Amino acid sequence: MKQQPILILEQYEQLKVISDPMRTKMLMHLIEQPHTGQQLAQKLDVSRAKILYHLRELEKYQLIRLVEEEIRGGNVLKYYQAVARGFIPADHLLNLVETKQATRQSYIEVLDRAKTRVLTAPDRSFAPRSSEIENWESLSLQQELRLTPEQFLKFTKRYRELLQDIEQDPSTAEADKKLYYVMATAFEIGAPLVQEDEER
Repeated sequence: MKQQPILILEQYEQLKVISDPMRTKMLMHLIEQPHTGQQLAQKLDVSRAKILYHLRELEKYQLIRLVEEEIRGGNVLKYYQAVARGFIPADHLLNLVETKQATRQSYIEVLDRAKTRVLTAPDRSFAPRSSEIENWESLSLQQELRLTPEQFLKFTKRYRELLQDIEQDPSTAEADKKLYYVMATAFEIGAPLVQEDEER
C-alpha cells in the first residue's frame, strides 16, 4: 500500500479518534510500518483486546487499513498500516479543543519516538570525531528565538526547503550515503526557559 504524504481530516469524528493518546501512539508505529494487533500490544504493553478495539476505531474512520493477511500456525495475522504519513485537520476543524489536544499529543509522540531512536542508534552515532563540534556527525540543539510570526514562517519554509534540497542533491552517489534521523519541533512558548543575563 502506498501511503499518502498527508491526509486532511474532514470529519470531526476522525479528529476525535486521533486525539486519544493511545491511538496517537499506535498511529506513530503504523505510520512507520505495518503491524499486527499483537505486535502493537507488545510494543505498547497493553492488552491485545484493547489494541484491537482501537484498531477497529482507526479503521472505521479510514485512518488505517488492512494491508496484509498471513496464515501462521492456523492463525490469521492481520497487518495494518496508516493511510498517510501525517494527519492535518481541515480548516473548519481548526478551532476545536480536540484539534489542540491531537496536535499536542502528536508532538509528544514525535519526541517519544526520537528518544527511542537515540536509545537504539549504534554507538558510533555518538562518537565525537574531533574537538570541533561542527565536524560531528550528530546534532543536539535547542534554542529559543524571538521572532515575529512572519519570521517564524519564513524560517520553517526555508528549513523544509533545505531538507528537500539536501536529500535530493544529485551530486552524491547513493552508495556513499548513510541514513540519518532528523527531528525538529518548534512552537510558541509562554516564557523563556533560559533567562537572559539582563533579566536576572
